[in-house]
Amino acid sequence: MATSEPTKAKPICHIRQIKTGSMIYDYHRKTQNNSQAKVPWLQLKGHWLDQAGFSIDTPVTVRVMEGCLVLTAEQQVVNS
Repeated sequence: MATSEPTKAKPICHIRQIKTGSMIYDYHRKTQNNSQAKVPWLQLKGHWLDQAGFSIDTPVTVRVMEGCLVLTAEQQVVNS
């Protein structure tokens, strides 16, 4: 006899491997006119972002901890 339990939606849980790159960051300091420094850089792109709730123009909150970044898609505000 079949049970009448509702089926649970499968959570999206995938592991993606990326690597930090470097780029030159131009900035101004009070003691120097122009400075350049290499800074770490991450780029995320792909259909998997949309599937995870990060569609184009979605506001994203980034929580920063030692060795850990947590990206959270925020609700978009609808102006009426």
